[in-house]
Amino acid sequence: MNPIRFEADYAEPRNRLTVFFRLIVAIPWYIWLSLYGIVAFLAAIGAWFAMLFTKRYPQGLYDFVAGYVKLSAQIGGWVLLVTDEWPPFMPDRDDYPIRVEVAPQQVEYRRAHTFFKLLLSFPQQLIIYGLSFVFQGAAFVVWWRVLFTGKQSATMHDALRMSLAYTTRAGAFLLLLTEIHPRLLDLPPQTYPADAPSLPGPSQFPVNEAPLPAETAPAEPPAPPAPPAPPAES
Repeated sequence: MNPIRFEADYAEPRNRLTVFFRLIVAIPWYIWLSLYGIVAFLAAIGAWFAMLFTKRYPQGLYDFVAGYVKLSAQIGGWVLLVTDEWPPFMPDRDDYPIRVEVAPQQVEYRRAHTFFKLLLSFPQQLIIYGLSFVFQGAAFVVWWRVLFTGKQSATMHDALRMSLAYTTRAGAFLLLLTEIHPRLLDLPPQTYPADAPSLPGPSQFPVNEAPLPAETAPAEPPAPPAPPAPPAES
């Protein structure tokens, strides 16, 4: 089980106005997250050296980098239209619709695994590159659907949730928080309302469930009457 737990609540209906201007109103969060990310990257470099010598991730650096992973998932999910609730500027909200829980640090980290972290994370970065087309396409569909219907698609929510969860866990792996490789479909089940909209599935031919009438053998013609018995001789 991955030590980075990810959850994203399904929201319906949606706010058309904030969805329409999402990329514009997100500019302050983009700036803040970029600054936060620079410091978190420097903290991860410091932790890399410390882990090579001590096999331990310094607690202060661990908490700081874990906060960046959490906040980047919340802001990224908000930009990708997973939720309409304004994201925080600090990773201190546990009631936000997008939640990331980072397990406590390991007792010891492997030096070889730490040293070759960039090489080990290379396949994950290729997967993230492929997923970028998935969540960008899903966000584009969500943007139009919300503008016209005011509702979120359960199918697109699952696509965004899956992509964001993997990206978050891969980021935590790259920043040395965990040594466990993320899995693409490692997510808890999501509960949706019974009337939640979803994209239409592949068309199917209707199935006639009524049983076909049973074939019957043609009726046999009635037997001819027996000839009368001859009269008895006297």
